[in-house]
Amino acid sequence: MSDARYLVQLAGVRRRDIVLSVLAGSITLLAALALTVLSGWLITRAWEMPPVLHLSVAITAVRALGISRAVFRYIDRLVSHKLGLRALTTLRARVYDAMAHSAHPVSRGEGHIRLVADTERVTDFIVRTVIPVGVALVLSVAAVAFTAWLHPLAAVVMALAMAATGILIPWIAVRVNARRSHIDAADDFQVRLDAVLEHRVEYQAAGRADAQLEAAVEASRRSSAEMVAAQRPEALSDGIQAWATGIAALLVTVIAVTGYSGNPVWLGMLVMIPLAAFEAHGPLATAAIHGADASVSVRRLRGLVDTRSQDHPERTETSAVHARDLHTVYGDTVWNFCLPAGDRMLVRGPSGCGKTTMLETVAGLVPVASGQVTRPASARFFAEDGWLFSTSVRENIHVAAPEATDALMAEVLEAVGFEFDLDFVLADGAESLSSGQRRRLLLARALCSDADVLLLDEPTEHLSPDAADAVLDMLLHQPLPGARAWRTVIVVAHTDGPVGVEVFKPVG
Repeated sequence: MSDARYLVQLAGVRRRDIVLSVLAGSITLLAALALTVLSGWLITRAWEMPPVLHLSVAITAVRALGISRAVFRYIDRLVSHKLGLRALTTLRARVYDAMAHSAHPVSRGEGHIRLVADTERVTDFIVRTVIPVGVALVLSVAAVAFTAWLHPLAAVVMALAMAATGILIPWIAVRVNARRSHIDAADDFQVRLDAVLEHRVEYQAAGRADAQLEAAVEASRRSSAEMVAAQRPEALSDGIQAWATGIAALLVTVIAVTGYSGNPVWLGMLVMIPLAAFEAHGPLATAAIHGADASVSVRRLRGLVDTRSQDHPERTETSAVHARDLHTVYGDTVWNFCLPAGDRMLVRGPSGCGKTTMLETVAGLVPVASGQVTRPASARFFAEDGWLFSTSVRENIHVAAPEATDALMAEVLEAVGFEFDLDFVLADGAESLSSGQRRRLLLARALCSDADVLLLDEPTEHLSPDAADAVLDMLLHQPLPGARAWRTVIVVAHTDGPVGVEVFKPVG
């Protein structure tokens, strides 16, 4: 399947939507072409000084065409941008889903590139490549056909000029910068910038902050230089396009003046045709460049979406969580456990043994390397680095529990020892809280959700020993605060000893 067809299918774009957008754009430029041609006829006809009533129909038509051009331009923009925004929404949802279930997780910087830059290039392909090319094709056929009716030789010149401006020049614009190196440079800068912003504290502690910052600055310079270099072919093609259009108009005028033997009134129309016929060819060089950029993005998105993991845990009617000879994609531990509904399990072990990956595998976020794992349909993983938004505590909990009431959230926050109220605004997101308070808020978010199974990754990290023991006792032995007091819970905790699994039955 071609990149273009795959792209359109991936974005959920229907053929009739594209046809409607092309139709609206074509009517706009056909109205402009008719307006220009009719104006030429009106000028030459008025030169003969007929009674003014003989010109009234043409005068009215000029007004109607001028109004219709503006109206259909608005409709064109409305339809095409609605199509583009709908495609962008669909595409980002699919890319996000693919990243969430990818067998090869991407970094935050790479994820930003896939979700923002790549998806925008893809929608630019639809709005700025597919639709303009379709409109240019319709207008070119109409202009050449009408010119051929007036003067076949002039039509040949028009066709050759349109082939140059519509095919040759866009092809040259793409070939001049075929490597698309500006895309790689921009992506490299985005990844390095994200790493510096996200891990600046770790880099500072390791003594690498200055080196990482300098690398990001150098990547920024390289990205700017590559972007400037990429703009040169586009600017050059625009200049050549203008020259080609002018030469075509001049040649048609010369042919019309020297070789046209029909009604002089129609001569004005023949001379005016090239002035409007090439309007649709203006954006074609840019459209070709957008198409080439999109081809890079669509290949990357194809690789991401097509490799979306299909090897998820089996979701069954049972309420138990069962792992049999489970090997995860990270870590050497072989997992075997059966956790009945409502029981609690504590998983201990050192860093690198695969505890977090096991939780992600049970949740269906990471594929099973080998073995088997089954779980209820409603199981939710809560990461230790879950995102906290720059909004109120209430809205941060609503991310996972949109139906939670204020009373329920307040009860849970008190139970986990979170000291701020629901209206407290995290102006800087997670940076507004200490590490311990951040863990308490993430735990409150988990407890407010109504999932059958909670998969909690190190919820007691950064808490004092007494506070950590109290939280663990609540999670493993007591009725839970929040949406459901009795449900299955798997808790991961870090220890320096061997990997161990303990199953508890809560009291109550």
